[in-house]
Amino acid sequence: MKDNILKCEYNMDNGYVEVYYKDGNMLRLKCEEVESRLRLTQHSQSKIWKLLDENPIEYVSMALSGEMQKYCDIEDDMVKSSHDMLLQQYLDLGYNQATAEALIREFNRYDS
Repeated sequence: MKDNILKCEYNMDNGYVEVYYKDGNMLRLKCEEVESRLRLTQHSQSKIWKLLDENPIEYVSMALSGEMQKYCDIEDDMVKSSHDMLLQQYLDLGYNQATAEALIREFNRYDS
């Protein structure tokens, strides 16, 4: 699929990804509709937006193949695993649960 693409870009003004193929065809994906079908967390939403900005061809590929939810789930699982590991480390250092959770939230604000 990617081999046939001449140009792919996100149009911020209308919220579409526009894909131009070598054979002259054009495809427009409305990002809002694609993302409305997904179970997203704040983290996975930010990853999707980053993907859209930095690699719109991959965004389109995952949207058309149905793999975008799997991508979001993997991203969220990594955050959950990281959260659990950090929480245990803070608890081992003697922080209480509330303080440890606050430190993790602060860490995640800057880690993306």
